[in-house]
Order: sequence, then structure tokens, then C-alpha cells
Amino acid sequence: MKKLNNETGRSMIEMLGVLAIIGVLSVGGIAGYSKAMMQYKINKTADQVSQVVTNVRTLFGSQKDYKALGYSGNAVNLIKKSHLAPDELWNSAGTDLENVFGGYFHITYGKKKTDADGKAFGVSLSSIPEEACMALATYDWGSGSSSGLISLSVNDATVYGMTTTVGCTGSSSAGKAIACPNGSTVTVPMPVNIAATACASGDSNWISIKFY
Repeated sequence: MKKLNNETGRSMIEMLGVLAIIGVLSVGGIAGYSKAMMQYKINKTADQVSQVVTNVRTLFGSQKDYKALGYSGNAVNLIKKSHLAPDELWNSAGTDLENVFGGYFHITYGKKKTDADGKAFGVSLSSIPEEACMALATYDWGSGSSSGLISLSVNDATVYGMTTTVGCTGSSSAGKAIACPNGSTVTVPMPVNIAATACASGDSNWISIKFY
């Protein structure tokens, strides 16, 4: 009598092929997810900054300056009690604001024309990855004079960029740039090539956006 063996299993080569395909799809899925998450964080940050700017202007509409937005604990209490920032920005301890990338989210006053006049305010963000830095630096925060935008700075060490005066021409160098509405050197939105040169600190870039 003959004994018939019907083998329906998969060969090792076939199994390796299946595993290779699964691996490629997994890598592609992870890359796609990372890209989507980065874009989400960029959009979220832009929305949060816009919301804070609107809230500050509303609260200080009848004030002569923004000096109450200093670096003291009183300023933190003011920001919290007046709900200038979305609740999601507060850290777990409720003591400071953090952006979606894990760095700080500072709201403070600055100068509009002269030192310490306090007639400007702005937002400073730290620990911004290079891709997000470029996206936020080239974002149109307000290119016209009616927008109230004074300057946008990347990695500017002058007190989180809050000392740049109105009417500035802008500047650009390796690892640093300032853009201004109608700036003769660097205008806003910041050109992509300048943003790429300025956002050169890996995941440690910081951006300051100043308004009046």
C-alpha cells in the first residue's frame, strides 16, 4: 500500500519573505506616524501661540503696557487666574507652562521702541526640533503692519528675543536669525533657506515671537 503525504505548510523561504514584507510595512507605518505626529505638534503649537496672543490683547486692551507679564511668580499667577494660556500648557505641577515638545512656553513683555518700555509682549518656546523650528519660523505670523507683529527670532539670546526693537531690518547668521515685517535684510515669513541655517541646534532650538 502506498502512503500519501500531502504537505500544505510553508517553506522557510516563504516565511522569511512574509516576515520581510511585514518588517517593511512596519517601518513605513512608524515613519508615517512620526511624520503625522510632528505635523500635529507643529499645528498645535501655532494654534496655542495664536490663542495666547488673542487672550493677552483682550486682557491688556485698556492697559498702558504689558509689564505685568514679567518673570516673577506674580506673573505666573496672573497667567493662570486670567486663563491667558490653554490649560493643556500647564505642567503636571501647575507651576509653569510647557510646549508640546517638552520645552518651556514663556509669555512675557518686551520693548517696542525703547529699552524696558514694556509696550510689547511675546511668546518664547524652547526645545524645538529642527523640522518644527523651520515650520514655525517660516509660518506667516503676520507680514503686514496691521498684524502687530514686531519680530520673530530663532536662537536669539537677547532675553528670549524680547529686546529687538520695532522697525528692525532683520539679521541672519549661522544658528541665529531675526525676521521683521518689511525687514530690509530678513522679512517675514522667514525665507526657508535662512530658517534652515538658523534652526541648526538639533532638538534644542528656541523661537521667540513678539507683538504689540
